[in-house]
Amino acid sequence: MLLKLAIAMSTLFFAPEPEQSGPKTQVMYVKESKAPCTGVAPMECLQVRTENESEWSNLYTNIQGFNYQPGYQYKLLVAVSNIKNPPADGSSLKYTLKKVMYKKKVAVSNSGSPFVSGKRWTLVEMNGSPISSGKIWLEFDPSGNRYHGNGGCNGIGGEFKQNATAGIVSFTRGMSTMMACIDENDMRNETNFQRSLEQKTYNYRVENGRLNLYGNGRRLLSFKQGAGEEKPQQQPDVWAFISSKRWNLIKLNETTINEPGIYLEFDPAKGRYHGRGGCNIVNGSFKHTASSITMGPGMSTRMACGEAIMKRETEFMKTISGKTYKFDVAEQTLNLYDKDKLVMIFGMTDKEKK
Repeated sequence: MLLKLAIAMSTLFFAPEPEQSGPKTQVMYVKESKAPCTGVAPMECLQVRTENESEWSNLYTNIQGFNYQPGYQYKLLVAVSNIKNPPADGSSLKYTLKKVMYKKKVAVSNSGSPFVSGKRWTLVEMNGSPISSGKIWLEFDPSGNRYHGNGGCNGIGGEFKQNATAGIVSFTRGMSTMMACIDENDMRNETNFQRSLEQKTYNYRVENGRLNLYGNGRRLLSFKQGAGEEKPQQQPDVWAFISSKRWNLIKLNETTINEPGIYLEFDPAKGRYHGRGGCNIVNGSFKHTASSITMGPGMSTRMACGEAIMKRETEFMKTISGKTYKFDVAEQTLNLYDKDKLVMIFGMTDKEKK
């Protein structure tokens, strides 16, 4: 009896641990372009699928030993193993290249780029929902890396960057007029569309005559070419909005302006501006485009005020006179830039009735 017990105990304590399964091999296809995705931070992900999958998906980690080149499709044999104690924000799987089964060049032609002048793209789908109004559209100007269009109610415009080889487009700083839409559905669609363009990067493809923008492996925006019966416009009429408001200075160079009384109003039809510098009435000429303003020499009356007010007025007149600035209208402010430096911020109010 004691002998049997001893044998059982030795079997319990000295039995070998079960062998852990090793890495599994699988065939993986890699697309010719990466897609914007968000892991720990915004980044670009490989687009991959297995032999049993028809849709591409994001790979949020690297394939060790694999030297990816955009513009090529790959068929790989990879080893897939589990990572013991993976980080909370990292992958639980490790991918290691075993063999490149084939590498095929995919032709990329810039002549087929959707981001060329003369093409209007009308939104037909947003975040999986159809858009049938035909009111939301974009046109692109590659010479200035700018876009303009309509959000359904307001004119919109901004800047974009395109990487044709990788099939990526990024939308940067934007602007819009700020009219209220009569139709609540139009207003909601416009708000969502503007948000989808603000500082966003997409993977793009032209498929069956549609311009499709993808993020995190999902089609988020889809456009068709053409804009119904609406006549093309060269630029959003942002100046109609600017001219309808009084613009009160709230920041000058690096200084926040707390004292009231510094403002400008613009008349694009006459090419003139007028306002106050804090003490004196000021006015002058200006020229404008959809994205820039050139101020002529400023003039003012000659009243004397307190020293601090006069010092601020002198700085203001020096800053606006004879200068050219880029501008945008965002969150109800008019912002003027010297290259990429923000020089002045104006807050809007309705013009006072005379």
